[in-house]
Amino acid sequence: MARTRPPRVRWGTLLALVVPALLTLVTTVVLGVMVTRSTLALSDNVRLTQNLVDGNVRTLSQAQRELLRLESAVVAPGTPADQLELRRALAAQRIQEGTLDYQVQTLGNAGLLARSRALAETWTARVEPLVRTRVAAGTPGVALPAPTALVGRIRDLELGYNQLVSDAEITRKVQASAANGATDELVSGTRALLVVLGVSTLSFVALVAGTVRVLLLARRQQIVAAERLKAARAELQRHSVAVQTTDNPVVITDPDGRAEWVNDAFIRRTGYGLDEVVGRVPGHLLQGPDTDPATVDHMRACVEERREFTCEVLNYTRDGVPYWIALDVRPIVGDDGSVTGFVAVQTDVTKRRLTEEALVAAKEVAEETARAKAQFLASMSHEIRTPLNAVLGLTELLLDTALADEQRDYVTTAHQSGRHLLSLVNDILDFSALDADTLELESAPAEIRGVLDDVSAMLAPVAARSGVGLSCRVDPAVPPLVCTDVTRLRQVLINLVGNGLKFTEVGGVDVSASFESSPDEPAAGRLVVTVHDTGIGIARDRQARIFDPFVQGDTSTTRTHGGTGLGLAISTRIAARLGGGLAVTSTPGEGSTFTLTVPVHVCADGAPGLEPSPRQESVADVTALTVLLAEDDAVNRMVAVSMLGRLGVVADVAEDGQGALDASAATAYDVILMDVHMPRVDGIAATEAIRARGGRQPRIVALTANALEGDRDRLLAVGMDDYVSKPFRLEDLRAALSAVPTPA
Repeated sequence: MARTRPPRVRWGTLLALVVPALLTLVTTVVLGVMVTRSTLALSDNVRLTQNLVDGNVRTLSQAQRELLRLESAVVAPGTPADQLELRRALAAQRIQEGTLDYQVQTLGNAGLLARSRALAETWTARVEPLVRTRVAAGTPGVALPAPTALVGRIRDLELGYNQLVSDAEITRKVQASAANGATDELVSGTRALLVVLGVSTLSFVALVAGTVRVLLLARRQQIVAAERLKAARAELQRHSVAVQTTDNPVVITDPDGRAEWVNDAFIRRTGYGLDEVVGRVPGHLLQGPDTDPATVDHMRACVEERREFTCEVLNYTRDGVPYWIALDVRPIVGDDGSVTGFVAVQTDVTKRRLTEEALVAAKEVAEETARAKAQFLASMSHEIRTPLNAVLGLTELLLDTALADEQRDYVTTAHQSGRHLLSLVNDILDFSALDADTLELESAPAEIRGVLDDVSAMLAPVAARSGVGLSCRVDPAVPPLVCTDVTRLRQVLINLVGNGLKFTEVGGVDVSASFESSPDEPAAGRLVVTVHDTGIGIARDRQARIFDPFVQGDTSTTRTHGGTGLGLAISTRIAARLGGGLAVTSTPGEGSTFTLTVPVHVCADGAPGLEPSPRQESVADVTALTVLLAEDDAVNRMVAVSMLGRLGVVADVAEDGQGALDASAATAYDVILMDVHMPRVDGIAATEAIRARGGRQPRIVALTANALEGDRDRLLAVGMDDYVSKPFRLEDLRAALSAVPTPA
């Protein structure tokens, strides 16, 4: 193998360029530091100016206003002594706040603070004693005549505060003007530094360019060494026969990565001939617009460092067809240990990469679909629950009034229809939670007879309107109480019985419950509930599909009978989560029988037919609360205000989040009922602003139509204390208010 000698570099010329370049670099760095310091000083002046602009003398202005109010209370005929005492206390508080040390920042200098303290001493020595004397001389609730001397002193003191506020504003403007002048000087100096820095940078670039030119001259000397490799090429060609027969493209390059030889497989795969490749870097021919630049940089770095590497890279044929290769590159080492070239073996991995890309694309589509689905469900839930809150709230309030029997029937039907619509919305949300495996279940004692009675009572009006029968019976062997998730069990039964009534025109629906005890464990067994109807039935070829989402027994039933097609999908998933199952047998034209099987445990505690009564909160406890309602929807405001009125609470009202911020700043409320979606400032931003404001904090209860998994935790995380989902009932508001500590 031929040996190469390292090229000689003209070190004197290179040193003559590098030293000035380093000096220029140092100069540039020094100028950069000076510019940075100037910029920091400029920032400090800007911050000072902004502080001066943002500052105010609100506390002293409030002291002035309180003195005016005190004067009005003293002058006004018929002012009770207790109200006069309240005005005195408020004025004293604001005057005392105006003497605190931090006021020197808002007033502008210590002299103005001294004037503020002198005015406070005047208040303490000459005014407040007269007010206290006047208050002590009166009787609570009885008006006192207005003394002229006291009114004159109050007015003199108010004029003093008025002049102090004016002088403070003038002082702050003078300070702001001075800061702006200093800022202008800094700006002029910084511009000059930037000009010098630009000139220095250009000089450095020019010197670097000269250095690169010297290095390129040294690179040309390496070409001479390449001639010495020609002798080794003959030897390499003798070995090329072994690689000519392989289907893998093979490339042999010089130490700098320029091709010296390629095999026939390379020519077939790329379309380039040997004469087109020799002397050129293969990547320059094969890499295209979608080739990863980072991979190219990695390959170039490995060649420059004369080390082996493997990678996958996207290449292009001569005709522009992209293909993927796995590249294995190894150096050719000479007798003296120097690298004389590289051997690159390529493996076509196009099919595998296309498969991987298709899988990634499918995963991204699925994730995007899931995100869009979640966003749609959240939006749909909010838009439906908002008006539904008004419908259910108004009908609930109406049912609590004196109505004729016929009117009560109408309102009851409307309220039940609203609850049914709410159940449809909940079905969609439940299906989403079940589909994502995020629905949580709980186990508690349940009375099966009571559950069936509830379902029967809820759906009896539907059966009556359809002219079909509805019957329920419970086998005596069913235990009085069993442990299961009664809410989800009731939901499944409502779906099954509701479906039976919907698809039955003649006959009726029969519900029966039985219990199969476990021979191995007496306290365990299976609850079996069958729902049989005499409806239209389900074709055999569709019976397996009706448990899929958005599918009904017959495509024509979508228009005839309506529904989302989610009831059975939700029911079968809930049954599975409860550890049981749901099956169907049906004959078209004769009817269907659905069988729900749920494993349960017999509960020994509690009495049959009894449920723990809800905790009754005393209305007197909540009437002492000061309440602010923030709600942008007019109808929902009317519903909430009416319900609060039933609880004995007279609430203030804000129509958006900004209104809630303003009202809560003026009044220290015990509780704020905060809607989440509002114009201008929403409920979340308003809550964060109230929490950031500090001071005495109200209890903030979210009133929201957001009811998806995680919404409660999200709202509590931003600073809200409780969560009430729309549509809400009177008892929901009572429970939320009862959790607020009653003020003394």
